Amino acid sequence: RLLVAQLEDAKELKEHVGRREEAVGAMVARYLPAEHLQDYQHFVKMKSALIAEQRELEEKIKLGQEQLRCLRESL
Repeated sequence: RLLVAQLEDAKELKEHVGRREEAVGAMVARYLPAEHLQDYQHFVKMKSALIAEQRELEEKIKLGQEQLRCLRESL
């Protein structure tokens, strides 16, 4: 039940972020010329991708450190 509630919260949060992203994008589009708007959109996409990659790498580092700790303890 807790996982279902968390999933629902995550869905709502994702929808909220999507609506906010659209609102900000529309506002930025009013003030930026087309070429700068494309740069902005690219920046936002790359930033999201890089944050996701950073989190993945941090998890891999934690796992590697834990494995290293276990190996040292087993010696």
